[in-house]
Amino acid sequence: MTRQIFVAAALLASAASPASAATLFAQNGSTATFAAPAGTVVNFNSTLPSSITLNLTGPNAAIRSGDAAGQYAQPAFSDGSAYLAVGPSSSATLASTIGYQSVSFFIGSIDSFNTVEVLSTTGALIARYTGASFTANPNGDQDLPNTNRRITITRDAVDALIGGVRFLSSGPAIEVDNVVFAVPEPSTWALMFLGFGMVAGASRYRRRSQAVVYG
Repeated sequence: MTRQIFVAAALLASAASPASAATLFAQNGSTATFAAPAGTVVNFNSTLPSSITLNLTGPNAAIRSGDAAGQYAQPAFSDGSAYLAVGPSSSATLASTIGYQSVSFFIGSIDSFNTVEVLSTTGALIARYTGASFTANPNGDQDLPNTNRRITITRDAVDALIGGVRFLSSGPAIEVDNVVFAVPEPSTWALMFLGFGMVAGASRYRRRSQAVVYG
């Protein structure tokens, strides 16, 4: 158990040290990973949380249900409810009036031309990801677990908080559901701070980069 904590702390610290701008964790699709984890949830089925706004721009950004051939497809493992779809020349931005340490979302039929931008509370760009960031083969398959995944992007304790996320796609389409803004549990922070102490000296001169973990 001690060794597991040490390894986990080292991994967290390497992602959360000054060498890292954000950590991305990808989980294969299933009914369990489709379900929204704890936090401030946007499921596109009901009224938005009071702290969240949704801005849709362009002709191909909308809340959808079902499939439309060649335009959009419901994410695999979905419960059949509404979801967000964004196509070419369009964007969808979820923004918060408060800051969070992480944002998580389920993305369906991941394509290479899908783009996700993580924003700060001031709207500044924190990180930009494409379909290739989320899976090794972003071919748009509508059924496979590795092209329908839950993505979690986390900031460390010393970085600017996450204030929003923007979805774009140069082709049809990026489909997203169960977006969750959250902060880590206190035990997670304790583990991260332990990791900071272990790698602080080694990480001082490293260049900032984005860490990607596939689960």
